[in-house]
Amino acid sequence: MSFILDNISPVLELFLNGIELIALIVSIVTVIFFMLNKYSKALKLILNPCGLTFWQRVRILFLCRKSHIKKRAFLEYAILETGGTPVLRADWHVIINSFKAFYHDGEIDELVYEIPNCTPLIEGEFSEASKRYFDYFSKPKVRKAFGISEGSFPWVLKIRIAEAYATPTCLLTGLLSQYDESWEEFIKRYVSTAYMTDNGELEGRGILSTELYLTFAWLLWGPSYELEYRSYWAGLCQLSFGDESNSIPAIADAESDVASRLKNKFLENEGRRYGGLISADVSLCEKKSFYTAMRGSINPENAYFYDKIENNDLAFAVKLESFSPCLNYKAKKYYSTAYVWILFELENEDSEFEPEKSLAFFEHANLADRTTYLFLIETLIEKSLKHFEDIFSKEVYSERKYRFVCAMNDKIAQSCIKRYEEIMESDTELGKKLKERVILETKRTPSEVFSAYDEFFMPGKTLEYVEVSFKDRSTVTDFGQFYTEVYMDSFPDDDERETFDNFLKYLRKSEEQTDYGYHIVLAKDENSRVVGGCVFNYYPSANAGVIEFIAVRSDMQSGGIGTLLYKHVVSLLKRDARRFKKKSLDYIFCEIDSPYYSKSDVKKYLYFWTKNKYMHLSFSYVQPALSPGQKAVSGLWFIVTALSEAKSNVPSSVVIDVLYNYLKYAMDIENPNECKEYRDMVAELEKSEYVKLESILKQ
Repeated sequence: MSFILDNISPVLELFLNGIELIALIVSIVTVIFFMLNKYSKALKLILNPCGLTFWQRVRILFLCRKSHIKKRAFLEYAILETGGTPVLRADWHVIINSFKAFYHDGEIDELVYEIPNCTPLIEGEFSEASKRYFDYFSKPKVRKAFGISEGSFPWVLKIRIAEAYATPTCLLTGLLSQYDESWEEFIKRYVSTAYMTDNGELEGRGILSTELYLTFAWLLWGPSYELEYRSYWAGLCQLSFGDESNSIPAIADAESDVASRLKNKFLENEGRRYGGLISADVSLCEKKSFYTAMRGSINPENAYFYDKIENNDLAFAVKLESFSPCLNYKAKKYYSTAYVWILFELENEDSEFEPEKSLAFFEHANLADRTTYLFLIETLIEKSLKHFEDIFSKEVYSERKYRFVCAMNDKIAQSCIKRYEEIMESDTELGKKLKERVILETKRTPSEVFSAYDEFFMPGKTLEYVEVSFKDRSTVTDFGQFYTEVYMDSFPDDDERETFDNFLKYLRKSEEQTDYGYHIVLAKDENSRVVGGCVFNYYPSANAGVIEFIAVRSDMQSGGIGTLLYKHVVSLLKRDARRFKKKSLDYIFCEIDSPYYSKSDVKKYLYFWTKNKYMHLSFSYVQPALSPGQKAVSGLWFIVTALSEAKSNVPSSVVIDVLYNYLKYAMDIENPNECKEYRDMVAELEKSEYVKLESILKQ
């Protein structure tokens, strides 16, 4: 026996050593596989915060080993099942097994995950998990490995929302949300604003604190505004459950018949102002590329609302792929919105809308049926009339006038105006007072109004302004950062772009002379990072400023920085005017891309300049070549705003004077009269005493 064992032992030992070697190789290969496998990394990065363990990852890797689509489908399925929150190991066992039953190879179109309503999609944890998903699959190497070619790469899974109340509305951010539900900060803001308004209360210059309370209460949770959807509508809607606080913004697919069918559904219910109760199939898409792709189809007047949802807290965009109208009893029994509302402002001579001088009347309308909805509109109008009747009866407020601004939708606005006009035409005391002191003609666009609220109530939005000086090298360094990180991205056309050295040359010359003003101003955030900048000039002979450009970091646009920077620039131009002994500044001109020439699909800059009261000067403006190696640019517009009410027209002589100085000092053309482009513009302008002004948006 010992002889046999002695002969077998070496063989057995060799066999066991071989097994150990194989096990070691398998272990090494497994470790390397898990270290390098992109799907293993995806599972770890996206689902580990939800409680996924190492051995569960091994099981999922084996389950999804044959298909990239299946791998992505599991990630999406797991995010939906967990809601992005941590779950127990036993729950993961259930999720993996249920996915086996859910997923059918080769039947991708049937991968539809159903939820009862939109509320699971608006939870913060779900959004965070979705952000991890899109961040990971946005990487070029990962996209290539998983065969993703679409710009917005929507989820593999479709999500069916069984009950969604669709309306062509946009939810405006509530103040409580803006202040991160900090009641202390919110109340401080109300008290400080109320104090500010009460200082001018008796003189009629400020809103009453009792009126301001209504506006704050209206803005507290966030009202909705209904977009014009009958024409030039890019499909923006809300899918809600109960009211806007339980809703997600969605874009109806315009490449199919979904957007047109949805519009017809709204038109069908227009008389009752209902939206439509639907079962909606939606795709979650990568946010940035999704909105970039659809920018070209947006009405510039509605750009604000699309910016609003693009910059909201959700980490994804929602595309409405298809829908079926619900035909149950619920479909006819409720209207889903938080408020119905109308908005007035204290009439003043200032051109800009002042949120702190606005007055909102509102009624709660959660789940109102048709009869209740119409009753609430009537109540809303009567409430406003009662308020004005009370104000007008007091002598101390005899100088106060109000102007209608807008309402939640046209139905409410028309009903309000009709009721007011009926009373104004009557021979009653209230009718006389309304006719004298309430102006029904609005002078604001809704986008202008709501963006003003965003800016006014923006918490902690502070900018540091730095004026670049050729003699101060630290400011020149800041300008270098702006030039490389902001300016070059904003001016992709080589023929439009000035060199860094040229800017410094113009700046140095201006500091050596005193007969005009040349400014480069930068905006820094609280971390001293340059986030925007503007180059502008002042010419005393025309008492006018010229803004060459305003540019803001691409990832920080639509956040109010451009507006704050613009206001600072205007204040500096007015300072220049005073320095040259002028009573006030007459005009500000600006050079912008025409919408036909702009190489970007994003046309929100048109809204920005329209909001600030600029008009297009109707003549063939051509920017001369900025250097021997560049070409003249004929696709630009010269636009203008008149800062005095009396200056509604712009004399051609003023425009010619401004152009002469602009070419000489901002483009270094020593004698503009020798420049062909300048001579051609002058010849055209001299044909008329005044330059015709046209709307920027209605070209």
